Amino acid sequence: MRKRKFVAGNECRKLLEFAAEKPLPLTITQRGPDNQWKVYKSTILKLYPYRMEIALPVAEGDHPGMEAIAGQEIAITFKKGYNKCLFTSRIISQDEFEFPSGEKAASLTIYVPEQVEKIQRRAFERTNVPGDMNVEVHFWSIDDAGEQHAGVLENLSTGGIGVAVDSNHLPGWPDDQLCQVQFTPLPGQESVIAQGRYRHSTHLDADSNLVGFQFVGLELTEEGRNIMRRLGRVVNVYQRQNQTATKFSHKTH
Repeated sequence: MRKRKFVAGNECRKLLEFAAEKPLPLTITQRGPDNQWKVYKSTILKLYPYRMEIALPVAEGDHPGMEAIAGQEIAITFKKGYNKCLFTSRIISQDEFEFPSGEKAASLTIYVPEQVEKIQRRAFERTNVPGDMNVEVHFWSIDDAGEQHAGVLENLSTGGIGVAVDSNHLPGWPDDQLCQVQFTPLPGQESVIAQGRYRHSTHLDADSNLVGFQFVGLELTEEGRNIMRRLGRVVNVYQRQNQTATKFSHKTH
């Protein structure tokens, strides 16, 4: 098992300062009052010794803006180099930030984390399922748990999956529909069960469509982060098997 990589202390501080100076885009994950996962975008406005101000998170898609509830936990990720950086924090208050120009903007004050976890970004790259594997995926809308759909896993990353689905049995969902997905990425493993957002459906071949799901909420719980790390290891296995198959194909031609 790959060792988890954390940065803490002065190294953590420098990483956050770098994210603030750029500023790097932040992805914020929050569980809403309806118990559904919400995803937002923000940036760091200013760092203090034990707290930071970030721009009031803006919703993706048609979701409403963030409801800032003091004490609520949120997950934050940003990209730097070959890593995706992840930490959790808690909301202190919603405020108003004043820029040096005198302009003001709505902001959120949160606690500075004691540590940040680094995850290799290659784990978030969509990787095709090896040709000799057939991984069945079941998925259903959380609004209608009684109706299940099924397909075959085409590609996988720590951030989402692509599923080949019979064109005659496509779900008639709107974009961003929140779903539950279940699949067993490697033989002998327990099933992965995670929430995902229905992102797209594109023509794959004469009989099937590629349906894409983006995982949501994994960053915010230890169980979810364990799923992310597990999927990262599976992506590595898929990548190695695909490389081996490519080398073998070149040798036989």
